[in-house]
Amino acid sequence: MGFSLWNLFKAGLLCTNAILILNRRRFLAKYGLDDANNNVGGDPSSLKVQAIGLLQAVQYLKVPVIAANAITIIFEMILGGT
Repeated sequence: MGFSLWNLFKAGLLCTNAILILNRRRFLAKYGLDDANNNVGGDPSSLKVQAIGLLQAVQYLKVPVIAANAITIIFEMILGGT
């Protein structure tokens, strides 16, 4: 497996998929990462608030990620993934 843009794209897609499947109520609430509004009085530039923002922003990518997954699967089937 070489270091290429295609492999970087697939790695980014896998990481995005991993973030998307995190369940807010079951998993993230245990660690206080379910809602940025719960962190009243916290520093907006803190790592925890930034992580909450990332987790919430990725939720808007569901449909594009599904399309990217489908395209990736089709390319891998046609071109023979390595």
